[in-house]
Amino acid sequence: MMSSMLRQTRWALVIFVLLCAQSMNEAMARPFNISMILFRGCEDACKGFKEYFVTNKIPVNIELLDAESDAKKIPALVSQVKAKRPDLVVTWGTTVSIAVLGQIGKVDPNKHITDIPALFMIASTPVGSKLVPNLNSSERNISGTLYIVPPDTLLNAARLYMPFKRLGYILNSTENNSKVLEAEINLLKNKFGYEFIKVDVPLNAEGKPMKESLPGLIEQLAEKKVDLLYMAADSFLLVNRDVITQTAMSHNLPVLASAEAAVIESNALLGVVNRYFTVGQLTASQAEKILVSKVNPKDIPIVAPPQFSYLINMRVAKELKRYPPIKVLQVADVIK
Repeated sequence: MMSSMLRQTRWALVIFVLLCAQSMNEAMARPFNISMILFRGCEDACKGFKEYFVTNKIPVNIELLDAESDAKKIPALVSQVKAKRPDLVVTWGTTVSIAVLGQIGKVDPNKHITDIPALFMIASTPVGSKLVPNLNSSERNISGTLYIVPPDTLLNAARLYMPFKRLGYILNSTENNSKVLEAEINLLKNKFGYEFIKVDVPLNAEGKPMKESLPGLIEQLAEKKVDLLYMAADSFLLVNRDVITQTAMSHNLPVLASAEAAVIESNALLGVVNRYFTVGQLTASQAEKILVSKVNPKDIPIVAPPQFSYLINMRVAKELKRYPPIKVLQVADVIK
C-alpha cells in the first residue's frame, strides 16, 4: 500500500513539473507587450533596448510612443497605455518618467501609471528628481537604470585634460534634471576650487526655452572669461547641440559634455559618458528580470553600466589648440 501511494505521489509530482514547464513555455511563446514612451524619437538607447530581445530570442512586441519633445503630449500617451495595459512600460528621459510615473509623495493613480510594472532609462538623476528614494529600491512598482556619470567624476576627468578656474553652465529651468545638476555642480565648487557661472535660458510666452537666445548666452559666458562650459544632458540643449558647441568654439570655449551626442555628433571637446546603446541593453536586461523571471520591480536595484567612456573630439581639439595629455589619450576613445 505504501509503495503504491509513493508511486502515485511521484507521478503526481512529475505531472505537476511537466504542467509548470508547459505553462512557462506557453508564456514564453506569447510575446510580451512593452509600451515605450519616448521624448525625441527612437535613438540609441531605444535601439539597444530593442536589440537585446532579438539577440536573446525573447519574443516581445514593443510599441513606441513618441511625445515629440512636447511634454503636453505625455498625458494622452499615458491614457493610451492605461487602456492597452501592456506587460511593461518603459519611459525615456526625466521629463517623461516624472510625467508618467510621478514623483515620491506626488503619485496620482489617475494621472500616473502605478499598476503596470515600469522601468525608466536616460533619467539623469532619479534620486534628485524624486523618482526613487534611493538606488537600492524604488519601494514601488518601478525600477530603472542610470546613465549620467556623476558630476564630480566628470570634473575630475576634465581636470586631467586641462585646468579651469571658471566653470560655465546653461540652465534650462523647464527640465528638472537641469536644475538638479546645477545644484550638484554648485555644491562641488569648493571641492574643486572653481567659480560657478550660470546663465538662464529665457522662456517664450508658451513657457518653452528659446533656441535663439543660446548664442547670446554663450557670448555672456565668454565675456565672463569662463574656462570650460559644462553641458548638461538636457533634451533642449542636446537638440540644439550644434548651435551651442559651434558658438562656443567661435569664442575659443571648450565644452565638457555629459552625453555622447554632443561629442560624437557635434563639437564638444570632451565627454565622460555612458553610451546610450549600452544603457538601452542594460535596461532590457532589467526588463527580462521582470517579464521572464517575474521579479518585482521594487526588488531590482537601479544600476549603471559597469564602465564609462572618456570621449575626445580630436578635430575640435586641433581647432581649439587644446591637445590632450598623453595620460588622457591612453584611456580615451578618440573621435576623429
